[in-house]
Amino acid sequence: MAIFSMTELMKGAQEGGYAVGYFESWNLESTKAVVGAAEEMHSPVIIGFNGGILTDKKRILKPEDLEIYGCFGRKLAEDASVPVALLLNEIESLSLAVLGMKYGFNALMFESEGEDLEGDILQVRSIVEIAHEGGVAVESNVGVLPSAERVRHGKQKHLLTSVRDARRFVEGTGVDALGVSIGNIEVLMEGKAQLDFSLLEEIHAAVEVPLTLHGGSGIADKDVPALIARGVCKMNLGAALNAAFMDGMKKAMDRNRNQVSPKYAIGSGLDVDVTAHAENAMKELVKHKITVYGSAMKAL
Repeated sequence: MAIFSMTELMKGAQEGGYAVGYFESWNLESTKAVVGAAEEMHSPVIIGFNGGILTDKKRILKPEDLEIYGCFGRKLAEDASVPVALLLNEIESLSLAVLGMKYGFNALMFESEGEDLEGDILQVRSIVEIAHEGGVAVESNVGVLPSAERVRHGKQKHLLTSVRDARRFVEGTGVDALGVSIGNIEVLMEGKAQLDFSLLEEIHAAVEVPLTLHGGSGIADKDVPALIARGVCKMNLGAALNAAFMDGMKKAMDRNRNQVSPKYAIGSGLDVDVTAHAENAMKELVKHKITVYGSAMKAL
């Protein structure tokens, strides 16, 4: 199956009353977990990687080659039996956007700073113009999502999306999807976010593009139908997937403490392979969230 446009997937979600999950990966095993879960659940899905992390100059290893990630991500998307889009998430520059397009990503998410709306509009508009020439979808955000750790230590507060700024941003940039801040918090693993559904409803009425929600790990399953009813077509999940993967790996390591050969313990696919158990654990969580998001059986 050919790779699918993220815009097309979100349009289907709008019309069908569900949300498509963006389940962020970081390597081959985690990406296979997402695609495998989507195929088992007959669900459209968005796969991809965090561009900021992969290219961070503070890495103890050199920044990753985006071409490698674009190649295996696109290969998995094209070979999948369900509709899959490939997203380069949370990029912060035009140069990284251009690299992502060059290496096969057909969707980009630009992370705006939230402090200079007009400056963000100019930068995102330039990305949108280039991306649309190549058939690449662009998502960006208005408002700032704090991280759970920074909120806990009083170092960061929400900058909620204003209705006026959302309308101005969408009109000024031509983005295909808008990420909003309505009380959602990134990497929230303890407790659940208190969401402003009234604000979301106002934003939905003010803009025509699909809405996206980041910080999915801290969003209660019971809140998802109300989010979808108010225009959310894409849900992002990351931290909870990391935790599921690590938990599956730790359990497998505890069961196989005597295994010392990396040839068998990493990548063999045998019962002693800790990454195989991690992949399966992550896949089960993705399957659960696909059910919550209502996209199961929507690929038929």
